[in-house]
Amino acid sequence: MSSELTGYLPLALMVLFVITIIYLGARDKRRQRQAWRIFATRQGWTFSQSGDVLEVQGLYRERQLSLLTEKYGTGKGSHFVTVLRLELTDALPQELHLETETFGDKFLKLFGKVDEEVGDAALDSALSLRNLSPRTRELLLTPTLREPLLRAHKSYQRVSIIAGMLEAAKEGVPTAHEDLEALIAPALALADALHLSTGQALPPHSRRRAQS
Repeated sequence: MSSELTGYLPLALMVLFVITIIYLGARDKRRQRQAWRIFATRQGWTFSQSGDVLEVQGLYRERQLSLLTEKYGTGKGSHFVTVLRLELTDALPQELHLETETFGDKFLKLFGKVDEEVGDAALDSALSLRNLSPRTRELLLTPTLREPLLRAHKSYQRVSIIAGMLEAAKEGVPTAHEDLEALIAPALALADALHLSTGQALPPHSRRRAQS
């Protein structure tokens, strides 16, 4: 091989590497879109895309639901998170403020800044609570609500119930519709438990299968 051709080899390898990265990235995005579209169709919901943002919208037990991707950070530190938002209507008092307890919350507790507690070690360690009424405190301690709360806490990076809206976030973007179904399951189980805590029967959730 001539020295002239040898000099072009590193450049050719670099171009090939860039093309491979672009191809793999495009393939992953196609898989994501296909998975989200299939997932939405099977649930009877709608899928849309705006730039890099994927979103599924619909009704779950007659309540508005949105599942979408959000980009956090900038530059090399940026990453995508999948976020579920579901209206809870009157499942819990509108003034209740419930969030996953962060490292910052735990740090502030060392200096005497504490949130409200329900008297359960696992729940109090997992959640930051405000505006608790005696009735709400009692509800959170019932096994039928306590277990879904702890399961949701373990399943997501962040869980919150603020102003009647349930929000659950997990890092990454699923590329299979089965993974999307698994992702939303703990949050929907929590929403169902919250609804049942009001003493009302669960409205049906109708689904339709993806067309073959």
